Amino acid sequence: MVELKDLIVVPNIADRLWAPVKTNKVLGPHKDAWCEFHQAFGHHINNCLTLGHQMDELVKNGFLKDYLVGSSTAAALAVPEEDQAHEMPIHGEMHTISGGFSGGGCIVSQRKRYARSVMR
Repeated sequence: MVELKDLIVVPNIADRLWAPVKTNKVLGPHKDAWCEFHQAFGHHINNCLTLGHQMDELVKNGFLKDYLVGSSTAAALAVPEEDQAHEMPIHGEMHTISGGFSGGGCIVSQRKRYARSVMR
């Protein structure tokens, strides 16, 4: 089985991947995890969403058929295990108020009523 870090340097495949802009930013929740594709810290290459989306497209287009383990593409597109899934930090709930006038539009009387209620 070929590792992802070895697969992205194969000339035929590397030519079809668009390389991300190199940055000094940490690109994920794990400051000590290195992504060979992004050349940055923040996540492992096996949890890299950008590389995963690009590899899915290559599989769908048939460019990786020599590297697939099974005869079907379902094995390559399988969902990763829960502990290997891309982790996003949770910062808590955020409640927002959005919208405007609920009557389907703003008319003069609604604007006046709203302005009076704000001044109280």
